Amino acid sequence: MPEPSSSQNSVQRAGGPVQPASGHLLIWGLVGVLAMVIFNAGWLIAETWQGPSYSPIADTISDMQAQTAPHVWFPIACFAFGALGGFGFAMFGLRPALAEAGKVAANTPWLLAFSLLALGNSFPLIPCRLADAGCTASVQLASPGGLTDAIVAGIAFFILAFLPYPLWHRLELLPGWRQTKPVIFAARVICPAAWILLALSSNLSGMPAVGLIERVLAAGCSLWVGALALTLIMESRHTGSADRRGASAPL
Repeated sequence: MPEPSSSQNSVQRAGGPVQPASGHLLIWGLVGVLAMVIFNAGWLIAETWQGPSYSPIADTISDMQAQTAPHVWFPIACFAFGALGGFGFAMFGLRPALAEAGKVAANTPWLLAFSLLALGNSFPLIPCRLADAGCTASVQLASPGGLTDAIVAGIAFFILAFLPYPLWHRLELLPGWRQTKPVIFAARVICPAAWILLALSSNLSGMPAVGLIERVLAAGCSLWVGALALTLIMESRHTGSADRRGASAPL
């Protein structure tokens, strides 16, 4: 019987489920890293042209997606590409890679995928920035864009902030994924704390540094997702090396 070709999309591990080929995992790992870079570039670069009335410390990332924001297309495009790339990484890279850790681990990436997808949504647009004259939080929330952003982004960030808790219990079952422990454990502290502070800021007038808190949350969530993507790349290389050694071993 002929041996399976190394170009097949999946390989069968003894006593385990069918695993995707190393090249497949490598591609989606790279997509995941690139998605996080593009997503964060969207708000880091767009900050540079918001004008003197806009403060990255006091004003939110969402304000850079308002109808009155300069070059609004740039953050919208970056968030969309980052969201689509993150969705693909979680669904087609991370989910099959974690299949060995059980059904819960394989299903957890679904939450990650759809929360990233929701976070990349910019429509309908917020009518104005708080940095604009006459614009208030009430004006924003009274609009479809402002209300949608508050609900969708709030839920998406909630999932991303608290997902490291259940995910780690599955990652620790896989030796190659235990190296993510420092990043995951840091995210388990920083991200929930930032989300809670951000939630309180919506109910407390004059809450300082709202923009800074949101940026810490966005960067923290991107960091642990990016760490998973990097680990997927490294695991794909190890899997590829093992497959090549097995293929070259004498029968």
